[in-house]
Parts: sequence; structure tokens; C-alpha cells
Amino acid sequence: MALTVDGIFALMPELFLPEKAQGLTVSVYYQVTGDGGGDYTCLIENGAFSLKREAKADATSVVTIGAEDWIALNEGKLDPMQAFMTGKLKGTGDLGLLQKFPKFFKKPQKQGGPLKPLKELVPARLALAAVGLKVTVGGDSWGEGAEVAGDDGAVRGLVCGISDPGPALLGGQLRFTGDMALLRGAWKVWSAEPEITFPDTPGGKALATLRKRYRGGASGSLELKVDGVSYRLDFSPEGLSVRPGEVEGGASLGITDADFAALNAGKLNLVAALLGGGITVKGDMSQVAAYTAHFDADVNPAQGLLESMPERFNAEKAGDLEAVVGYQIDDMGYTLLIRNGVCMVLPRLLKPCDTLLKAKADDFVAMSTGTLNAQEAFMTGKIQIEGDPLLMQKVAKSFRRPEA
Repeated sequence: MALTVDGIFALMPELFLPEKAQGLTVSVYYQVTGDGGGDYTCLIENGAFSLKREAKADATSVVTIGAEDWIALNEGKLDPMQAFMTGKLKGTGDLGLLQKFPKFFKKPQKQGGPLKPLKELVPARLALAAVGLKVTVGGDSWGEGAEVAGDDGAVRGLVCGISDPGPALLGGQLRFTGDMALLRGAWKVWSAEPEITFPDTPGGKALATLRKRYRGGASGSLELKVDGVSYRLDFSPEGLSVRPGEVEGGASLGITDADFAALNAGKLNLVAALLGGGITVKGDMSQVAAYTAHFDADVNPAQGLLESMPERFNAEKAGDLEAVVGYQIDDMGYTLLIRNGVCMVLPRLLKPCDTLLKAKADDFVAMSTGTLNAQEAFMTGKIQIEGDPLLMQKVAKSFRRPEA
């Protein structure tokens, strides 16, 4: 079903996260122009959300955007920073609130990234299992040996190590001729190293790193529900298995995508989030909390420095400075926007920029914390600047230096 302006706003009460807006009383008036547009005012009063289909000229923040652009923005086809920079989205009033406002709402969950074609997936998984099996889906076959056949979904669940073949064999979704020990052996390998896709979100990226960051030492199973999607975590002292699914009758932890990313980066205190109601727990709370002690934090110092720039921004020193600054740090791209005494950071690189800084993460951290002289870094090529280097110096003076 195609998105409409009114349909997007109608979803907002359902997606609102009250725990994110406790103690906050603000209003945002959206003036959506063009066919299918209208006036919409979002009110937050001490953590309670309400929507009125009317104008509010004295709102804390006012947004003006065309109907087509508003739909494109919500479909992910239009970048919000780019829309702001090109004038498609205009904001007045508290611009800092406009940057934070989307964080008060849960995004409709994407179930994962694009599926791999079977012609790529099956041969790779057969090579991993290293057993004599032939896999058939429709008129396509891969491998040699005893044949396992079925529909796309059942075969994917099997070779990806996500769905135990037993129920599918009994239900007829899978068919197998040969020594069942071969299939059991392949399943043991596939289930030990499942092939799954995670959402392309901060929380999804944190999920994808869990196995690498697991230190070992835990035992048992935990259901982790991120934005309503369940993942089964099976712990053993030697390793961790992560796959979609529930843990019947076991412990579970429910959390938003953003909070899960913050928890894994060490920016969210689990106990405080539990007490504040930001995380829901079923089962033994102490046992659930204990699982988190078996992971290394997913901390990237360079990323932390970039994301902390709005907190370190000094509007008085910036004065009337206006700039669009890009940062390419290893494989991370960020864009910094300074305008009207407000600083905003977007976790992607937008071009064109007024000036662009390129560096390795270690060198960027060293320069930002003062352990590497900025001029020396520039002269030796550790820091590269494309565009106006004088503007970059002015931008740097507008921020407090973080602690080393």
C-alpha cells in the first residue's frame, strides 16, 4: 500500500516511545504543502503524545515540506540532511529539537538486508558443511550426493542453519533421500555457523558483531527482542549462536533498536534502563543482566568523537559561522552542519561539502584529543583536507576538546 501524508502521521501515536520523552513538553508543527498535504501538530506533554490536524504557529519548532518530499523522506528515498541543505525541508524555531524528534519514535522494523541468491548461498553453505549432498529448489540443483529438495523458504532455513529440518521433513516442505546421518551432519555444521541477515540499522549492526565480541563463559539461552523482532541467543562457554527465533519458557529481553546499539557501545546503563522502563525483561532479571558481562563493548573512539560534536559545540565561539563539513574516517562517513548557532551531525557523508577531512581513525582520535599536533598531522599527510583548510580551522575552534 502506498504511503500517504495522513497515513504517516496516523502511525506516529503507535510508534511513539514515551520513555524517550519523559519530562519534555514541546510541540512541532508540520506544514505539508501540495496535493495530499495539510497541517499537522505533534504535541508532547511530559511523555504523552497527541496529534492534531491543525496549524500551530507558536509551536516550539515548525517544519515546512512538500507532500511528495515528506513521503520520500519517510520511505528512506530522501536524506533529511540533504533535504534541509537543498531547501526541500525548512525548519524554524528550535532546530535542535528537530534533530532529536525522530528519536522519540520507533521506526517500522525492516526484517533484514537483501537475501542472497540461492546460486550464491547454497554452494557456499555446501562447501562449509563438506558432505555429499545435492540441494534442489524447483529446476535448479547444486552439489552431488544424497538429494534434499524443497521450496525456497524451507531450503534457506536449512542451509542457513536457522530452521531444524525435522518439522519441514514431517510437513513435506523438505524431501530427503539418503542416509539421514548426512543431513544431520550438515545441519550440525550449518546451525553452528548460521547465515542470517540483520537489519541495516544501528541495532542490526550491533547484532551482527555479537558473536565476535562474545568472551565466552556463559551457558543457557536468551531471547533478545529488538524492535519487536526476536533473536535466539544460545550461550556455551566456548561460543555463541545467534539466529532468529524465540526461546519458549526462557528468559527474554525487549529493547528498541536505538537502545540496543547504545547498550552495545557502552552508552546505556542496563540497570538504569531497566529501572526506567526502557527495557522489558521476562524471567530472572539478574540472569539476563549477567549475560551482558560476557561481551566486549562495541566501542569505536572515532565514532564516539564524531557523535559527541553537538554536545561539545560552543555557539558563542562559532558566532555567525555557517559550514557543511565532511569527515571520512576509515570507512565511516559523517557530515557536520553548522547554521544559525546550531550544530547537527549526520552519520553519513553528503556531498558536496564546503570542506572535507580524511584520516585514519587512530590519527583522528589523537588529533582530536591533542596528543597529535594538527599542523604536524596535516604536513605529514596523516590528515588530509579537501576544500578550504582555513574553514576547517574555524570549525575546530567552535568545539570543546574532548578528554584524551
